[in-house]
Amino acid sequence: MNYYSTLGLKKGASEDEIKRAYRSMAMKHHPDRGGDEKKFKEIEEAYRFLSDPEKKKIVDLGGDPNSHPGMRGGFYNQGPFEFHFGSGNFEDIFNQFGFRQPLRRNKSLNITVEIFLEDVLTGKIINAEIGLPGGKKKIMSIEIPPGVETGQQIKYQGMGDDSLPNLKPGDLIVNIIVAPHKMFRRDSDSLIYDRHISVWDALLGTEIEITTIDNKNLRVSIPAGTQPETVLSCKGEGLPNIRSKTRGNLLIKIKIEIPRNLNNSQKDLIQKIKNGL
Repeated sequence: MNYYSTLGLKKGASEDEIKRAYRSMAMKHHPDRGGDEKKFKEIEEAYRFLSDPEKKKIVDLGGDPNSHPGMRGGFYNQGPFEFHFGSGNFEDIFNQFGFRQPLRRNKSLNITVEIFLEDVLTGKIINAEIGLPGGKKKIMSIEIPPGVETGQQIKYQGMGDDSLPNLKPGDLIVNIIVAPHKMFRRDSDSLIYDRHISVWDALLGTEIEITTIDNKNLRVSIPAGTQPETVLSCKGEGLPNIRSKTRGNLLIKIKIEIPRNLNNSQKDLIQKIKNGL
C-alpha cells in the first residue's frame, strides 16, 4: 500500500502535513460519520507508519515497515495520536488536533407560541405541529402553565427530536408571546385598566362597573374629589404568579375628562362655584 497516496500526500511530506492530512481524511471517512470502514482502516494504518519517524524512514527508503522488528501482531508501539478503530478513543484524537468531535444525539427543537392574556390566567393546552429533521412533522400536546410572560422560555424534556433510535430524545423549547389585550395592560402579575370619568363624577363621586379578565362584574366606588391618575386597587383580580400561584391585583387608573366646549352660561356657573357663590 502506498501510505502517502492513501493520505493524499507526496513522498517526503512533513510531520505537520501528515497530521493535517490525517485529520481531514479521518473526519471524512470515519464510519461514525457515514464513511467506509475499510478505507478508514487504511488511513489509520498509513498514519501509524508515517507519523513514526523510524517507520517513515523505512517507507521513504522503499521498505516494508510491517517486516521491521518491534511490530507486534501487525501493530507497532503506539505514537501520540495512535488510534484503533473500535477502541472508543476517536474523540480523544480530535481533541488533540484542537477541536472536539460532536456527539451524536437527537436535537432539541424550538417553537414559538402566541397566547392570549386570558390564557395566562388559566393556562392552556395547545396541540402544536412541530417540524422534525428530514422534513417530518408531528403533533405535540403542550401544556402552558398559568402566569407565563412574553419572552419566557419553557423546556419540555424529551419532547424534541427522536429520529435517531436508541438515543435520548431531544428537548422541546417553547418561546412564549402574550398578545396585547384591548382592555388591560400587564405589569408582572398585576393588570392595569385605564378608566375615564367626567370631571363632574370626579368632583361629586360615582360608582363604576368593570368586567374583570375572568368575566366577573365588579362595582367600584369613586370617592368625591378623586384626582387625575388616582389608582384604585382590586385585590386578587390580576394574574397568577407563575411561582407562588397567587393572583396579583387589578389596578384601576382614573383618567378625568375635562369638557372643552362649555357655553357662556356654563362658564359663568363654574366661575360662581369657584368664587364660592
